[in-house]
Amino acid sequence: MLNLFDESKGKQDALEILSVKERVQKAATLEELRRIHEKFISWIQALQDSQHSTGEVYAQLNEAHDVMARKAVSFAYDHVIQEIGEPEGNLCFFSMGSSARQEQTIWTDQDNGLIHDFGLDQEKAERFAREFSEASVHYLSEAGYPLCPGNVMASNPRWRHSESEWKTQLAAYWNEASEYDLKYLMMLLDTRPIFGNPGLLYQLRAWYLHELRQHPKVLMKMSSLAGSHDIPINFAGMIFTERWGKFAGRFDVKQGVFAPFTNAVKVLAVISNVEESSTRERLIVLEGRGELSRVQLEDCLLAYDFLLHLRLCHSVKARDNDDKLDYHIQLNRLGTKRVHQLKDTMRLIKWLQKKIKKRGIQFEQSTGF
Repeated sequence: MLNLFDESKGKQDALEILSVKERVQKAATLEELRRIHEKFISWIQALQDSQHSTGEVYAQLNEAHDVMARKAVSFAYDHVIQEIGEPEGNLCFFSMGSSARQEQTIWTDQDNGLIHDFGLDQEKAERFAREFSEASVHYLSEAGYPLCPGNVMASNPRWRHSESEWKTQLAAYWNEASEYDLKYLMMLLDTRPIFGNPGLLYQLRAWYLHELRQHPKVLMKMSSLAGSHDIPINFAGMIFTERWGKFAGRFDVKQGVFAPFTNAVKVLAVISNVEESSTRERLIVLEGRGELSRVQLEDCLLAYDFLLHLRLCHSVKARDNDDKLDYHIQLNRLGTKRVHQLKDTMRLIKWLQKKIKKRGIQFEQSTGF
């Protein structure tokens, strides 16, 4: 653990992150950004070797990712206004998923969207939004952030709208709320501004959280969906791995434990009217609201840091292969202690899933809808 009273060490850490940020801000091309991104590995390894906590490493790494993304998108903006002129009004390019929760590892793909209030006619507004979004996604890709396999990006018309269009689209899901719709709604619970006017996103997010709590049946469905994700461990403590394909015999950290954990915390936070967007902050506020005891909070934070550590270590080791975005690990390389930690974490996630299912039902009943 980092000695918080080691003043010289703290100054050195500040200089390290400042150096990375300064290099990004001074970069004049996308190729320079990519080269800086490629060196994240050696920088993070140095932080790990100096005994920083997992939380501290992630905080610095995600701050660096933010600066990188903001720079790449600013390149895209400058390019588009040179081509078609600067729009009247505001826009906000925002991140979703692990980026919004500040859980990015070294290699991470894109999850982003756009909200705008351009003072143009509809055709001009749509053109600028389209060209800016497509340029931003392309520039991020060139800087080392691969395209999202699920096409959850601002270049997809589904993920870029004016404020009124966003509200109309979200409202369309209140009554139907199919499983596909619920996944879409849950993705929008994790958002954070990257470029532009953050107020646009904050306003939409506040409206969305308020409206969501006016539809308890949707929240109940969310809690049921998040609570039904299969955790691959049986009652005897046997962990199930992939049965076939490229990753046969390996365990999927992301889908097997990390996504179920963060989704459970996310839904519990919404039910409890917690507005924070990071998993760690959500857990801390949930304890303050009485949803978790102090011991349960400590258990959740311990499990969370363990999962973050697994993902980061795997991300660093992936430097020499083509699976940088893959999170399948070999359990026999974890060691006995970590395998036991993984089993304890999986049991904790099952407990969280039961809790959110119960809280979803209670919330619906308490509203009287």
